[in-house]
Amino acid sequence: MTAWSGWIAVVLIAAAAMLPLGHHLYAKRRAAPDSPWTRLHVVFGVSVVGIAFVHTMAIIQMLGSPAAVGGGMLALLPGGIAFFLLMAHAGLGLQLRDVRLRGRARKRRAHLATATAIVVTVAAHVIALVRARG
Repeated sequence: MTAWSGWIAVVLIAAAAMLPLGHHLYAKRRAAPDSPWTRLHVVFGVSVVGIAFVHTMAIIQMLGSPAAVGGGMLALLPGGIAFFLLMAHAGLGLQLRDVRLRGRARKRRAHLATATAIVVTVAAHVIALVRARG
């Protein structure tokens, strides 16, 4: 269950990231906060949060198992950091939905920074787990 939920989260992260990038390539501009592209991005993003929560809760129940301990702190630490970054990212994203938001550029940069940090920490989490399984 934990492996499947983790890989589903990775696929959903990639899909969520491709929506704004794809729109930017297609339309040569950012999608409006109330556009269908943005709404679909939010749906994928909220789905990532949900599956990440399921993934985290499933692994917490298995923390004493050899599969969880085998990855060690090198796997658990970036996974935990990624989870908290994901919560911050989702919060910033929901703020960006407001068409009247002040300081949009600053929030957008923070949203991009957290997205980048999520990708890095998830990659570190996966690499550590794959190496631990040998």
